[in-house]
Amino acid sequence: MKWEDFNRWFNRSFWRAFKNRTFPIDLPKTAKDKEATVRAVFEAVKSARYAPSIPEAEIVMNKGHGVARTIPVFCIEDYIVYYFCIKELEDVISGNRTDHTFGGWSLGGTLRKMEDLDVEFDTGFSSARYSFNPRAWQQAFGEFNSLLFSQLKTGAYTHILQFDLSNFYDCVRLDILERWIREDAPADKGWIIALLFYFLNQWNRRNTGLHPQGVGIPQDALADCSRLLANYYLQKYDKFAAKLCTQAGANYFRYADDQMLLLNGTDRIEELMLLLTRNLDRQGLRVNQKKVDLWTVKELEKHRCRNIQAIFAKPGDNKDAKLVRKFVDAYFKLSDAQLSKTWNGGLPLLNRLLWANIESLPQSLFNKLLTRYTSPKYLLRAEKDKLIRVHELNAKRKKPINLNKRIIDLGDSTFHNGFHHEALAFAKEIKNAAMKKAFAKRLKDLDEKMDDNRISP
Repeated sequence: MKWEDFNRWFNRSFWRAFKNRTFPIDLPKTAKDKEATVRAVFEAVKSARYAPSIPEAEIVMNKGHGVARTIPVFCIEDYIVYYFCIKELEDVISGNRTDHTFGGWSLGGTLRKMEDLDVEFDTGFSSARYSFNPRAWQQAFGEFNSLLFSQLKTGAYTHILQFDLSNFYDCVRLDILERWIREDAPADKGWIIALLFYFLNQWNRRNTGLHPQGVGIPQDALADCSRLLANYYLQKYDKFAAKLCTQAGANYFRYADDQMLLLNGTDRIEELMLLLTRNLDRQGLRVNQKKVDLWTVKELEKHRCRNIQAIFAKPGDNKDAKLVRKFVDAYFKLSDAQLSKTWNGGLPLLNRLLWANIESLPQSLFNKLLTRYTSPKYLLRAEKDKLIRVHELNAKRKKPINLNKRIIDLGDSTFHNGFHHEALAFAKEIKNAAMKKAFAKRLKDLDEKMDDNRISP
């Protein structure tokens, strides 16, 4: 391995992912320091002295009802190794895509500002929040949904069967994954595959001890490397599922592990699920039986609020004052009970409006909308960019609320530190020293509680 071949991947596309990070990680500050860090990793790999470290930190997200999703934050040296391996194997693991499946887009890409992106289905995915390019996840999901509903518009299908996989990343069998990659990769990539699986076997030593991890890939803070591996792991299943659906007169769609079968009738469902779940079982994967839903086309369109989302049909429509008013009026026509039955409780609608020209609304309607954005429910799920936007909008009210105090109070009352990292990054962005100090202290206290497994007095 030559230094030039190793170093070529660590340009701006790599380092910019860490520029606006909200997770804790020690990084080299200057271009000279960055090159020295990459070179040190190169020398360690070349001399066989490289060993994965235990993750520097853990971000804990609230999946609902207090259930924790732990997101490891690797040290920069481990990210360099993981990224290098995936970039070297990208042509192997990103190719061979089945139509209507999404999850294998390449690393990097052009970053876009939030306010320049109008995405119909922004649900605030926790897995996308810390990726190399969070907007790419949303763009791919938007493309997935556009294609899905364009197929439904043809009238060829009457029902949609929706399901996802249970603990997908945690169930990926590394022996199967390695065998498949070796079968598809050129022989000269053998040592890179060995390095990749050395990392995947050893990164979780805090939990596995000296035993190599045999099942599961990390759902880490920069999720794109694992996302590509997870997508690759499903490619053989994709071909099987697509062929099976064609035989049944159905159409197969997948985004990440969320699958939708477009059906003309319901008589083939049991047979399809029998064969699909047996195939998944051979790969160590299970369908989450509590998340299997059967929709008619009208039911799915209503659930996804398609009639409201369609108001912003073209790029730039979210800046048109008349269309913004029409969208907001349609949103508020939904009662709280109706909204709770829509997808993610109407959060995609609120997220789409956040970046629209809502400043053009009458003050009473603007204030009514800001009440939603400044609610604890919304703030606790918002990342830094959304907190900044809410902060800017709140300042435009005739009587702004004390948003900073509300965010600090939320930090004092919640225990999952994912929110605190976003709030700390927000405090740094708006240069609020008191808030920055409060969240730094709260994060330290929470880390100590988790390390000690200690309940608050």
